Amino acid sequence: MARELSGLLTLTDFEDAARSVLDAASWAYVAGGADTQLTVRANTDAFDQVWLRPRALGGSGAKPDTSVTLLGQRLELPVLLAPTSPQRLLHEDAEIATARAAESAGTLSIVSTDSHHVFADVTGSVGSDSWFQLYAYRSRDDVAATIALAEEAGATAIVVTVDASYAARRISTRRAGFRTPAHVDFGNLRSLGVLTGEIPDGARIDRLPLTWDDLEWIRSRTDLPIVVKGVLRGEDAERCVGLGVEGVIVSNHGGRQLDGAVPSLIALEQVAAAISDRALVLLDGGVRSGVHVVKALALGADAVCIGRPYLWGLGLAGQQGVEAVLDLLRSEIEDTLLQLGAD
Repeated sequence: MARELSGLLTLTDFEDAARSVLDAASWAYVAGGADTQLTVRANTDAFDQVWLRPRALGGSGAKPDTSVTLLGQRLELPVLLAPTSPQRLLHEDAEIATARAAESAGTLSIVSTDSHHVFADVTGSVGSDSWFQLYAYRSRDDVAATIALAEEAGATAIVVTVDASYAARRISTRRAGFRTPAHVDFGNLRSLGVLTGEIPDGARIDRLPLTWDDLEWIRSRTDLPIVVKGVLRGEDAERCVGLGVEGVIVSNHGGRQLDGAVPSLIALEQVAAAISDRALVLLDGGVRSGVHVVKALALGADAVCIGRPYLWGLGLAGQQGVEAVLDLLRSEIEDTLLQLGAD
């Protein structure tokens, strides 16, 4: 398998290879977005409208330092693995393979409430930190139990997703006839009693619509840092910080919720201008190269999150495939910084 991966030189190569090994319905689920998928395309296209200005005679020739410190934790790479589900659709090891690959690369994974493996099994498989992504199901009692599950398993931050409370019109997935395969499950939801019986066909269980009052209540339930995922407005980011949130992820859910939502990169500048001196700012959506990572950092992000790209690697070779994606991004980031003459 390593020899097969060695011929993949760009993330587009990984995408093409993953498409060739997945069935059409599974590919539609992974790749698809809402309605016409305008925002899916625009997330990546937005990077083409940002230009880098290299420094003349500015490089020292030393290997660039790609490390960052987020919420007091030093990472070797400014690339986190965003929460995605169901990862078992792509590989039997699912979130465990993803977490191990992140650890190997010196970064971290954000594990979804909807993960196949129970969160404690994921954290128990690695010696490094993992963040837990929180969806709100059924009631505040269930949300409190979910937070407790994350804390007991050793989460070092809670990532509250606020842009996916409602089911989306994912036309391409419906047209492809996607149904959740029998080998896919939702370990956290089973352990919490939120899911009993059969797995839903579309891998979707109804969630509570979150409000600002809910976010304030969640903040009161845990001493862990909270990062809010799904912020696209500067004023919303400021309100999050006012409630004691430690960071935000500028994200439109990969274009999977609202077709026509502003591309994450375009929203980044406003959000960063509003809160970057007070809170963590991450970007999620459309990152397809190390050049894209550097552009996001230049516009105010502390780091980026990737979703689909590491899923391509996961589908091709499990942990090894995710590691290959992260290794490629590391190489591209280093090259970009060298070419820029950045110290």
